[in-house]
Amino acid sequence: MGLLVAYKFLKLGHKVTIFEKEIGPSLNNCSMTAAGMLSPYCELIHSDKKIFDLGCDSTLRWNEIIKDLKKKIFFKTRGSLVLSDREHESEIKSICSRINKYTNSSFSILSNKKIKTLEPEIDSTELIGLFFKEEGQIDCNQIVDNLIKFLLDNDSQVRFGCEVKKIRDNSIFLADKEKIIFDHVIECSGLLSLNNKNKLRAVRGEIIEVVAPEIKISRPVRLNHFRYPVYIAPREKGVYLIGSTEIESEDFSPVSIRSGLELLNSSIAICKSFSEARIIKLSTNCRPAYPDNLPKIKIKKDYISANGLFRHGYLLSPVIADLVVDYCLKDKKDKNLSYIYK
Repeated sequence: MGLLVAYKFLKLGHKVTIFEKEIGPSLNNCSMTAAGMLSPYCELIHSDKKIFDLGCDSTLRWNEIIKDLKKKIFFKTRGSLVLSDREHESEIKSICSRINKYTNSSFSILSNKKIKTLEPEIDSTELIGLFFKEEGQIDCNQIVDNLIKFLLDNDSQVRFGCEVKKIRDNSIFLADKEKIIFDHVIECSGLLSLNNKNKLRAVRGEIIEVVAPEIKISRPVRLNHFRYPVYIAPREKGVYLIGSTEIESEDFSPVSIRSGLELLNSSIAICKSFSEARIIKLSTNCRPAYPDNLPKIKIKKDYISANGLFRHGYLLSPVIADLVVDYCLKDKKDKNLSYIYK
């Protein structure tokens, strides 16, 4: 979120300084513990329709940003699959009806045969599902690294290892009591926010990164399970991210044995060849969410907080960044999105 806000200001000719508490350039935060799925239709399974409305043009916005960066970044728009066991057919039908109603679409349940036409490597014969062809994905590590490089190459400052202790209007105060005045201060600090500590909650996410070059799954796949809905997101060079969508817990501890087994067993349920995949990384982090799971832009004079993107960080950050910049430079709020501004 912070990088995109900085990028938008920079493109409009403004000088930007980012203060990052971590010692970079490699970061360990919830933006990096993510699959980067751009899936407004899938998010309607559990989310408010407002999430769909905000993120429906996300892939187009990211496409323009990536073109401008002029770097090779893993970004695919081959759609995504939502799968379920046949025994849960009534649930997948309910999901289909909900999405069709909210989006004025005419999706229908895919047979196992049609699923295998899209993804031949899915070898279970007991799966049915839905296909959303307009959805996509982006490599989080690559886009973050390239946004930082773009900012540095264009005379912006990124001050790593620099903790902001206090914000007052358009001034920030650092750990050594140094005070710096800006035209605008935009805070995108997630759970470490100085302005929202008592209103945000943590939602844990877990990811197991594996390498399985013999498997050729080309798009994100979600297994809709009542107890542990999981996803598999492909990356380059045979790498796959296997993760859980949300766990209501402020828990930054490593992946548990139970969670790891459930995630890995789910991957095998989709493709048995994952049993021979090699685990290369396990990671966890917590994402910031408000009680209604919707993002908020909180305005206090020239101090603006953009926060609470929940599990929709990559889906919603391009549009939220534009809203922040429009307010700062044009004193303009989108009247159709009044629930965003506080």
